[in-house]
Amino acid sequence: MTEQQINPFIHKDSELEQLEKKYSDIFIKSLEDLHEITSLQQVMKEGLKDRFNRNMEAFRKYIPDVAKTFEKYTPKTNMDFFCLKNEIPNLIFTDSNDILYKTADPFELTHNQISNIINNSNINQLRYQVEYDPYGQLHFKYNNRLVEIEQSVIRDKTVTPKQIESLPNCVMLGIGLGYPLADLYNQVEIANLIIVEPNTDIFYASLQAFEWAPFLDYIFENKLGIHLMLGQNSDQFFIDLERFYERHGRFLSGTWLGFIHYSNKKVKEFISLFDKHYRSINAAMGFTDDHLFGASHACYAVLNEKNFVLNTPLKEEYKNKPVFIIGSGPSLDHDIPFIRKYQDKAVIIACGTAIDALYHAGIKPDFYANTERTPQIKQALSTISDKEFFDDIVLLTGDVCHPYTLNEFKHTAIFGKPDEPFYPYFAMNFPEFRKVQHIQLMNPLVGNMGLSGAVYFGFNNLYLFGLDNGKKTGTNSMHSEFTTLYKERGVGDTGGNYTITKTVPANFGGTCETGYLFDLSRRNMDFVLQMEKLGRPDLVCHNCSDGALLEQAQPVHSEDLNNIFDKLPDIDKKELFTYITQEKTSKISLSKELITKAFNNEIFTQTCNKIKSIILKKPDNRVDYIKNMETVSEVLYYLKTDPSTYFYGASLEGSIQTFFMQIARMLYHSRDEKACIALADKGMDVIADFLDEIPNLFSHMPFIYLGEHQKIYKDGKVGIDMPNCKAPNLPQMQILVKDDGYRDPLSKFIKKHE
Repeated sequence: MTEQQINPFIHKDSELEQLEKKYSDIFIKSLEDLHEITSLQQVMKEGLKDRFNRNMEAFRKYIPDVAKTFEKYTPKTNMDFFCLKNEIPNLIFTDSNDILYKTADPFELTHNQISNIINNSNINQLRYQVEYDPYGQLHFKYNNRLVEIEQSVIRDKTVTPKQIESLPNCVMLGIGLGYPLADLYNQVEIANLIIVEPNTDIFYASLQAFEWAPFLDYIFENKLGIHLMLGQNSDQFFIDLERFYERHGRFLSGTWLGFIHYSNKKVKEFISLFDKHYRSINAAMGFTDDHLFGASHACYAVLNEKNFVLNTPLKEEYKNKPVFIIGSGPSLDHDIPFIRKYQDKAVIIACGTAIDALYHAGIKPDFYANTERTPQIKQALSTISDKEFFDDIVLLTGDVCHPYTLNEFKHTAIFGKPDEPFYPYFAMNFPEFRKVQHIQLMNPLVGNMGLSGAVYFGFNNLYLFGLDNGKKTGTNSMHSEFTTLYKERGVGDTGGNYTITKTVPANFGGTCETGYLFDLSRRNMDFVLQMEKLGRPDLVCHNCSDGALLEQAQPVHSEDLNNIFDKLPDIDKKELFTYITQEKTSKISLSKELITKAFNNEIFTQTCNKIKSIILKKPDNRVDYIKNMETVSEVLYYLKTDPSTYFYGASLEGSIQTFFMQIARMLYHSRDEKACIALADKGMDVIADFLDEIPNLFSHMPFIYLGEHQKIYKDGKVGIDMPNCKAPNLPQMQILVKDDGYRDPLSKFIKKHE
């Protein structure tokens, strides 16, 4: 997936500061005439009061929360309205004598800004490519078919919003006095407008200057969407934005126009947040097959009496113990001597293949962190010759973990994943599951599981090693020299997920080369630390890795920590192990009959039929098409609000939103609306086929395990041929570790401190 525009809020020659320079001489001359037009000021101010009252009445009718906030609002800053001979209200901040619109004619200024944007900008759109399906999944079958349809027509890359005359989603940073709205809607029909105004004083001023009442009448009479984000701080801002897309459709975040009306320090801060986090809104939605596998894996864990992490607080004596979270990045080799020396003074979490590196370096982990739900993890673990090595290592993972991986460990600490359908669904319906600790952002890589696992376990004193999320510029290796999986057994670490696509600042200066998943991993690490620090001021993360910089972690070289760790006592690892396995984790008692009844194929099929009845209406214009997809999105959201139907909405949502992103792209393929509608109609027929076929897979719940699910399909095909989508061949299951004759000389683990 790629996005065409890197800086979606930067529109050349459209910033107010640039446009205002063209009118500065006129403005200065007009200000000199102010003393001649003082009588106009009183007339203007009477008009402001009348307009404010009309606007309040409209907001009480349409958006009562806004009316309630601003009816008796008192501005925090000293500001006043003034006008020139044209009688257009402008705003001056009297403490600084700064003027909002530095021009004699704010209408002309905003008109030119909007004209520049809609005549010279492209719509930001995500682009999907045909993806290789390693397991044989219906989502890939249908999504790849949609990609083929979208790419069957040459795309007009020059088309502008003005030429198309509609937008599914527009994000406006800074409302000013509201003047851009009239020009925007006079030229482009917008299905959904998101207005972000961090300064409530400015919005209050707009209630006096702009005719909100007729604007809101137009929006609601035409059933268009508007979402006001007023006065949020940076933390609230993105949560609110995420909620909007969750309710009305994440597909909207894949086809949109963004622009800045006016800029200040706070608006620039929000632009930075957009750049960092906007992509996460649709980056990891999951898909239906994946959710069904994950739920089945979780049910396996329950039925086979695996231990889940409890949401009781971690004992005080462990909260501030050092925790070494270790990945197998190339910088790990530098820190191996330090980790060896102090391994008894810290809780050690091996992330993924780091367990291979630590085994060969003589370091014993307390936890093995696993993110994946794939069956190949067992193959990676099988490369360690000493099977007793795992006896007292606790598997730290999410509830989606594959049964093959679960069975490799005698002890587990399983978290509930709130971004997967299973955990919220079972927590809503079974009291036993409400005591399970949730985890956030344990994806996309094992380092995320290690960090998030430590955070949500309750540890406060974290140290990162080998979590490079790429490689330092100027170096070659992607993994530690101690990992036999890559160094001796021929598993590749180039191309695919390891493809380098960008450079980012490095932890100890310089730059780090990274790729899409590594960069997402880095951002998720920062985000989980940032969010958890808000309620946990004692949470500290030290980054000893010589890879990508984490803004929320403190860079520190391991050699600078010797004085601290020399003074620390050893941790009683046996006592810690007993506490983890007998107090902090527990089995969940639910019967097979109860679990099986939780997945009702009749309700799931009815849900699919309901969605199909909506999407096959096929409107004859772009905006109504977008509204139709919003209706489906709102149905899925509504299902998620009811404990009895939550799973059905949540398990379909990721695939449906991904498919809808492709439909939205088709709708804005060119200026020829009829041709775009015809293309979208073909896409909707494919989605209808998906909704007809997916209930067959669901009927096998909750016993669909990834890889083994291929037994459901006959004739070596992924499902069956459908009217608008042929079934591809089932892929062969991947063999991660091939028997190439290599024999590990370390048949028995040897702990080392030197």
